[in-house]
Amino acid sequence: MACLEWNGNTFSETTFDNSYQTMPETSWNYWNLIKFNEHEREDGSMMLLMRKDQCMHCEDPGCLAACPAEAAIVQYANGIVDFQEANCIGCGYCITGCPFNIPKFSPTARKVFKCTLCMTRVGRALNLPASKPAPPAACILGRNRR
Repeated sequence: MACLEWNGNTFSETTFDNSYQTMPETSWNYWNLIKFNEHEREDGSMMLLMRKDQCMHCEDPGCLAACPAEAAIVQYANGIVDFQEANCIGCGYCITGCPFNIPKFSPTARKVFKCTLCMTRVGRALNLPASKPAPPAACILGRNRR
């Protein structure tokens, strides 16, 4: 919810599909997903395996390499792969360039969206990513300055 609120995205209703997971995958306005998978242990008991599914902010981002629009996707020195919505031309090449299926097309806006790792929060030295509350130094980018 904090991610949706910070980025001005609207909440989408979900339906119960007999899982703890709220939806099957990320969407154009929902960039963070915890995937739940049941795993049977050797003793026959079950356990839940959880995995955070969101943009990996890759060192060599396929979405950036595939994007023909100037400055629609940029990578900063601190490693954040940011998305500039105003520069997106809606071609969808970044979608095919991402091996993690993260950028998503909005049919209403006719543009592609993805996680920006709260770049606007980084500039304001706020908790990263948007969270309520975040433990101290939960996410640290760049050098750890003491």
